[in-house]
Amino acid sequence: MHRYGPEINGGAEEHARQLAGHLKINYKVDVLTSCSLAYPEWDNYYPAGKQDIDGIDVLRFHHESSNLKLSRQSGRYLQGNLKYYHRKFNLSNFFYLLLKRIWYKRRKDHDQQFEKWIDNDGPICTEMLSYLRKEKDSYRAFIFFTYMFYPTFRGLPQVAQKSILIPTAHDEPFFYLDGFRALFASPRFIMYNSIVEKELTESVYPTTKNIRSDIAGVGFDDISSNLARKRPMTARYVVYLGRIDEKKGFKELFSYFVNFRKTSGEDIQLVVIGKNYMKSKPQAQGILYTGFISDEKKIEYLQHSEVLIIPSRLESLSIVTLEALSLGRPVLANGYSPVLAMHVARSNAGFIYYNQRDFNDGLIYLLNLREEQKNQISKNGITYVRDNYNWDSIVHKFNDAINYVGRQ
Repeated sequence: MHRYGPEINGGAEEHARQLAGHLKINYKVDVLTSCSLAYPEWDNYYPAGKQDIDGIDVLRFHHESSNLKLSRQSGRYLQGNLKYYHRKFNLSNFFYLLLKRIWYKRRKDHDQQFEKWIDNDGPICTEMLSYLRKEKDSYRAFIFFTYMFYPTFRGLPQVAQKSILIPTAHDEPFFYLDGFRALFASPRFIMYNSIVEKELTESVYPTTKNIRSDIAGVGFDDISSNLARKRPMTARYVVYLGRIDEKKGFKELFSYFVNFRKTSGEDIQLVVIGKNYMKSKPQAQGILYTGFISDEKKIEYLQHSEVLIIPSRLESLSIVTLEALSLGRPVLANGYSPVLAMHVARSNAGFIYYNQRDFNDGLIYLLNLREEQKNQISKNGITYVRDNYNWDSIVHKFNDAINYVGRQ
C-alpha cells in the first residue's frame, strides 16, 4: 500500500484500512506501506519500522529520494505520445501503418521514459521489495491496492503467485500505457471494485480475462445507533468530501456552485471536507472549508447535509458516495464517471450532471423535495448499499480469493 493511516482521507487508503480491519478477524494481517503522509511529495512523515494501528501491524519503509521533476517530465511525455498513438484510429489504413511504424521505432524511448516515470513517481521503497522477496513464504496471500504506484508495480511481481490485485482503475491517460501490460498479466487473482472497472480493464488488457476475478468493493456497517442528533451548523448545506484537487473535479465544482448561488436565489452553503492539494483554495461567499476532520465529524456533516456532490470523473468505486447513500442522503454526481452514473441509476437516489445546466437543475430539484420524496430517496439509498455492499459478503469473497492464491 502506498500510504496508510487514520490521518489520510483517500478512497483507496480508506478502503485498505477498512478491509484490513475486517480481515483481521480471521487472519493475522500485516500492512506493508511507506512512511509517507503527503501526496504527491511522498515525505517520510512516519518513522520506519513496526507500528500498531487498531490491532494491525503496520510495517513502514522509508521513501527514498526520487526526482519528482523528472517523473513529471516523463509523465507529460508519455501522455503526449499516448494521444499521438491513439490518433491512428481516425486515420486511413495507409497512415495507420505509417504511424504504427513510427511508433515502434520510438517504442524503446517510450519504455525508457516509462521506467523513469514509475521509478521516480513514488513512493520509492526498495526495502519493501527486499522484505517481500525474503518473507514471501511467511504469508498466504498479498493484497495490492492501486495499479499505478511503485509498491504495486515493483512489488507484485515479487510475489505474483500469491497476489491479489485491487486495481482501482478508471479511465485516465496513464491507465493505457503499455508499461502496465505486464503488471496486469501478473496477478493470480483480481478483485474489482465494480463491474464498470472490470469491463474497462478487460477491454484494455484482454489477458486479464484469463485471470480469476470477482467484484467486491467495500462494505458498510450499520451505524444508525451512533448517529448524531445535533446539526453541525444551523444553515442548510450541501457537502463535498475528498481531496481538494483539480484532479477530483473541485475547480469545476467551485465554478458551478458559485454560479448556482448567483442564479438560483437559493440560500445554501457548500461545506468542503478534506485536505487541500491546490496551490490556493478558491474563496467565495457560501463556501466553508473544514480541513481534515475525524470520521465521526465527517459522518455528522454527511448525516445532516441536503445533498452530497461528487464532481470527480475518475472513480473506481467512490466510498463517499456509498457512505452518503447508506445514511439516506441523496447524491449529485458527475455523469462522466461511469461508476458514479451506475450508483445513481441503480440506487435511484440522486441525479447526474454533465454541465452547468444539469448541475443547477439537479440541485434545485433535490433541495426542494417534498417530505415523502425525501423519505423515498433515503430508503432507496439505504437499501442499495445494504443489498450490494455488506461486509459479510465481501469478506466471504476475499476468503475465497485468499484460499485460491494460497494453494500452490
